[in-house]
Amino acid sequence: MELAAEAMRLRDEQLRARVVYVDPQIETNAELDAITAKVVAELRELQRVGMRAKTPEDPQQVEIELISSLRTLLEKMVSARREHFLRHKLELIQRQVAKLFFSSEVKGAAETAADRTFQHPEEAFLAVIQKHAPSMRQQLGSFTYAEPAVKAGALERLERIEKMLAADVLARSRPELERLLHVYRDVILVYLMKDFRESLGEFAWEVVRESGAARTGDLSYKIREKQFPRFRAVFEEKFMARLLQGISEPLARALTEDSDYMFRGETLAFASDPRIYAEVCAVMCNTVYGYLHGEGYLDLPVSWQRELYED
Repeated sequence: MELAAEAMRLRDEQLRARVVYVDPQIETNAELDAITAKVVAELRELQRVGMRAKTPEDPQQVEIELISSLRTLLEKMVSARREHFLRHKLELIQRQVAKLFFSSEVKGAAETAADRTFQHPEEAFLAVIQKHAPSMRQQLGSFTYAEPAVKAGALERLERIEKMLAADVLARSRPELERLLHVYRDVILVYLMKDFRESLGEFAWEVVRESGAARTGDLSYKIREKQFPRFRAVFEEKFMARLLQGISEPLARALTEDSDYMFRGETLAFASDPRIYAEVCAVMCNTVYGYLHGEGYLDLPVSWQRELYED
């Protein structure tokens, strides 16, 4: 209340003040500078006293409050009322999975040729082109041409053939990808809104305790910016462990036993790619951090927010 009253007094003084613009090169009045310095010092002391007055002294109580707040906020985030929000985030995950799938289908054709059974001629032809493309480009570059445009055209023709084959392979595998994305969406959504939600008490306790958020000497009922790296490391480690444990069985069941469609062996192998779960973890954890920041629970470094935005 004292800080609020002081702030109101300063606001009134500013409203009544007459602003005079002066040449910045002109020396200021020493007496005025001394008064200004004194006022600034008094304000800082008021802030320090105010912060000390509202800062708790019991780390155990702080820890309890941090755990309780984290659990409550996460329960709201993965509640039925937020299903539309979660589905939107799952769409981001689906896009990342699609990129990985297309990459494995196209770029991995030559690498896995010896261990796979080709179902269509385009797949086999693409694997051969990929395997020999470097030597083909080198040989095309060693020929003598009437003019540089002919050489460029020959190299461009080879690249066009490779892209055409890749497009055919992707077009043929797109229906399977769409079914795979639906499986991921349904399994992860059920996990977040049911299994993960039911374990939030233990999860919040583990994250706050192991991150040491209440034992840094800077007691507060929120995660400070300097505590974020450790909080983030523990949060993502615990989330990933629970995610893998929670979705492994239902995902395997959805891809095999409960599916009306037989996925190819290559697709089932792709479903175990660790990069998929790294993407799931990254999208969901970044979403949580942004949500906690908006709720005032977590201070995010400006640099981290900028990097996330650019990414």
